[in-house]
Amino acid sequence: MREFKAKIADFFFSIPRVLFINFFKLFVRIRVFDHNKIPKDSSAILAINHTTGADPIVLLGAVRKKIYFVASSDNFGTRLTNYFMRRFANSFPIYKKHFMKNASTFKELFTISSKKNVLFGIYPEGRLNKEGKLDSFKGGAAYLSYKTRLPIIPVYIHNLRKGVHPDSFIARSNVAEGIISIIVNTFQRINVFIGDPINPTAENIIDDFKDFVDVKNYKTALDDINRALLEEFSGLQDDANDMFSAGDKEGPAPSTPANR
Repeated sequence: MREFKAKIADFFFSIPRVLFINFFKLFVRIRVFDHNKIPKDSSAILAINHTTGADPIVLLGAVRKKIYFVASSDNFGTRLTNYFMRRFANSFPIYKKHFMKNASTFKELFTISSKKNVLFGIYPEGRLNKEGKLDSFKGGAAYLSYKTRLPIIPVYIHNLRKGVHPDSFIARSNVAEGIISIIVNTFQRINVFIGDPINPTAENIIDDFKDFVDVKNYKTALDDINRALLEEFSGLQDDANDMFSAGDKEGPAPSTPANR
C-alpha cells in the first residue's frame, strides 16, 4: 500500500516537469545523433558535458526515457531551489564536503538502479564549464558505474548558448543561471551526440577492482574509466565541430529521427 501511494505521489509530482519539458520542446530544436546507442530495455549511466544549468532540461527533452540526475548539494539550498532541482530537473544531491551525508542519496540511487530500465545522468567534470574545452573528470561517474555495474554512455551537448558569464552576480545561483540559460536557448538549434557505451565490467577494468580496499588499484580503475570517457568525449566534440562548421550551421540530418 505504501509503495502504491509513493507511485501515485510520484506521478502527480512529475506532472509539472512533463508539462514544462514538452512546452520547452515546442520552442527549441533538439537533434539527437546515434540515439540508438541508448538502450531501450536496460539501464545505463549518461555522462554529460556541463555547459549550462539548462543541460538536464535539454537532455530530458532529447531522450525518451526518464533520467535521474546527480547534482551538487549547493543547488538544493532553499525550498525553491530544492523543489526546482528535484521536480523539474529530477536531480539528487551529492555532498562534496560532507561525504557521509551521501549515504541516503546513494541508497536511493542503488535502489532505483535495481529497476530494469532507467537512466542516470552525471556530469563527470563536476562543475559548470563554459570555457569550451573539456575539464578533467572526477571519479563520481566511474564509482556509480562500478557499484551499479551499469555501462557509461558519453553524451555531448553541442551549440548551447552559454547564458550569463560565470563571474556575474546571477551566476552565483546555479538555479537562476539555469532558468536564464533555458530562456536564452529558446529557438536555438541544439545537437546531442551519443557516444559508444563504456562497460565497467570489461576485463581490463574489473581486474583493478578485485582488491577494492587497495586504494591504488581503486584509483587506477577510476583513471581507466575516466580516460576512456575523455577519449569518447574528445571524439564526439571533434565530430560536432567538423559536422557543424561555420559554413554549415545546419549540418546533416541525424542518423535517427530526433527532432522532437
